[in-house]
Amino acid sequence: MDFPDERLDVRVAREFGLSRRKAQDVIAAGQVDVESERIRDAGHRVAPNVLVTFNPNRRREEAIRLSLPAPFQDETLVVVDKPPGLLSVPTEGGTHDDSVLSRLRKDLERIRGSRAYVGALHRLDRGTSGLLAMALSRECHAAGRAAFRDHAFLRLYLALVEGVPRNDPGTIDLPIADEYQGGKRHIARDDDEPSRHAITHYKVVERFSRASLLEVELDTGRQHQIRLHLRAIGHPIMGDGVYGGKERSGASRPFLHASRLAFPHPFTAQPIDCESTPPRDFAEALRRLRNRAPRR
Repeated sequence: MDFPDERLDVRVAREFGLSRRKAQDVIAAGQVDVESERIRDAGHRVAPNVLVTFNPNRRREEAIRLSLPAPFQDETLVVVDKPPGLLSVPTEGGTHDDSVLSRLRKDLERIRGSRAYVGALHRLDRGTSGLLAMALSRECHAAGRAAFRDHAFLRLYLALVEGVPRNDPGTIDLPIADEYQGGKRHIARDDDEPSRHAITHYKVVERFSRASLLEVELDTGRQHQIRLHLRAIGHPIMGDGVYGGKERSGASRPFLHASRLAFPHPFTAQPIDCESTPPRDFAEALRRLRNRAPRR
């Protein structure tokens, strides 16, 4: 009778008398080999006849030196500070695209010497800068995505927008259509159009003569949600040529920045709370707006 393959963390926990979480920890620390090859992916599948060894005396591997700034990092999870212009993940079919995911994978493989697992817990548009959480194991990815579905993540953004909203604070509750039109997303026009529920909260942080700085909080996380919702209330993001924002104050991309990301660690429930300041182009646009017109 053939026995099915099983996850490496399940095998290590059973064979060496560890808890499942402890097994994941020692695998991530590089203390487990499969047929003499160091494996750090808890979800790696192993056959019953494959030799698995655990060496608790092997020095635990230190944090990996990443090619992107990382305000939080452990063996299974990293929060990076993404620069504008970089993809979160490769495009469909774009296996050689430069992205946060591909850079992290190269970083891990440089240290571990084998193909590494990296999975995005959420995404930022190419032009959006700021905080992005990436899982470094399949187990963490599954747990983190479940936490996202349960709205366990606090996501705050800063947005430079055209004009000043009358309602402050405000909530935008408009469904986003599933279908693209001309390569763009759009707000659903009627109840019969296939769409997804989407809610965005905002408040004005700073007012200028023809623009404002908003703090935006996502209740849901649909693709292009903030950009679509702010355009829908007449205040597109500055520099967002796709959704109506003007390219002024030096805006060469949508001035949207993921400034805060807070959530419980998918494994340990440790509170993670990261903050990021806007990059140079965003900060320079703010400086120009402040110098150009008096604040109210």
